[in-house]
Amino acid sequence: MPANVHVNVPFGMLWERYLPLFLEERLNPEIGLDGPSLDRFTRQEFGQVAERLHQAGLRITLHAPFQDLLPGALDRHILAATRARLQEAFDLLDIFQPRTIVCHLGFESRHYNGMEDRWLAHSLGTWEPLAEQAAQYGTLVTLENVYETDPTLIRRLFSRLTAVNIRLCLDVGHLQAFAGGNFAVWLQELGDLVGQLHLHDNLGDQDEHLALGQGIIPLQQVLSYFAPCQPPPVVTLEPHKENSLKPSLQYLASHWPW
Repeated sequence: MPANVHVNVPFGMLWERYLPLFLEERLNPEIGLDGPSLDRFTRQEFGQVAERLHQAGLRITLHAPFQDLLPGALDRHILAATRARLQEAFDLLDIFQPRTIVCHLGFESRHYNGMEDRWLAHSLGTWEPLAEQAAQYGTLVTLENVYETDPTLIRRLFSRLTAVNIRLCLDVGHLQAFAGGNFAVWLQELGDLVGQLHLHDNLGDQDEHLALGQGIIPLQQVLSYFAPCQPPPVVTLEPHKENSLKPSLQYLASHWPW
């Protein structure tokens, strides 16, 4: 598998079951640090897993917690809780030494319609200090689209960010399922901001996380767009079923453009 490809796995699952598989198959993990994992495991336990991965020569990326979190929340209590939870994940950067840490943007128009400027200001206040912390470890912060439907709003956010180690994580499944799947427009508007790709497939009506090539997402179009990029973006596969991993790796082997 190319060194630039990672496979998403929640930390709890890596701890309980999948670490031997990642080591044996030499899979670079994107480790999900969800809230339950941050509450359950100690720094020593996180360190044990990180050490084994590092000793095996595997490269790590992280996925920050996102459930219930709103990095641009207008309510100061919700915003403070979000920033505190994100901070717990960023405080593990020294242990994992990840290439990237993925965070959800958290914008939904039904909640923030007409209040975009306030959302942008609060988002900047969330990401700038976290990016400064990540820069100490050479870690790229990548902000992932989920329910965002307007690429111009994402462009506005990035135009105001001053940190040089923040890029976009383009999730193709979310773009298809939640934003209408207009890949040509999104790539034209945001392609130069992309530092990471989350790859999975779906049929357009829900976020199914199918194996690559088993849905309607124009994956070849996306890969071809980024083919000239050097260095290429970090690529993460997000299989939600164990039997989706092998066909996704086979798809990438057949279509890898770099």
